Amino acid sequence: MRQNLRTVFLLLVAALSMLIGCSQPPTPTHAQDGKQDATVGQRMGDAATTAKIKTTYLFNPHLNSFRIDVDTRDDVVTLQGVVKTGIQKDLAGEIAKNASGVEAVHNELKVSEGAVGDPDEVDRTFTQATLDATTTASVKMALALTRGVKASDINVSTRWGTVTLTGEVDSQAEKQLATKTAQDTDGVKEVVNKLEVRG
Repeated sequence: MRQNLRTVFLLLVAALSMLIGCSQPPTPTHAQDGKQDATVGQRMGDAATTAKIKTTYLFNPHLNSFRIDVDTRDDVVTLQGVVKTGIQKDLAGEIAKNASGVEAVHNELKVSEGAVGDPDEVDRTFTQATLDATTTASVKMALALTRGVKASDINVSTRWGTVTLTGEVDSQAEKQLATKTAQDTDGVKEVVNKLEVRG
């Protein structure tokens, strides 16, 4: 369990670093006026605000951060996406309003009890989603290292520990080998093999 929590933490730190890094504009190659410097600083501040709000959503048990898009421009935050209840919409808005540096919040979240899309995807926690992503990566690696399996032709997805294999293989034997390889991978609870045999 500790290892899983450590993995979740490291992935979170990496994701936030990428988010802030991608949001930061390139450094000017020549001297520019104060207005340009202010714009660069504003963009960096907006990126930090977005990351801060998203992180708060990730650790709030009442919200699904994967269904909430956060965009910050000139200290004004816009929320878009889908939540299940009006209470969740209000909660997301209040969290954004209370983030330091935020001047205003445009809460454009839509309320839908069915929460558009796959209900299993909506209800997954950040921890479970991270574990599933880790399992998917582990299965892909195992397939790539297995002789007799062409991993590049096999798609892997994981939901709640159940791995689904799709794509095409050259033989029934390859299909069975792919199933066994996935089943023997750590974190896999079940394998659904939808692979099709060519020809």
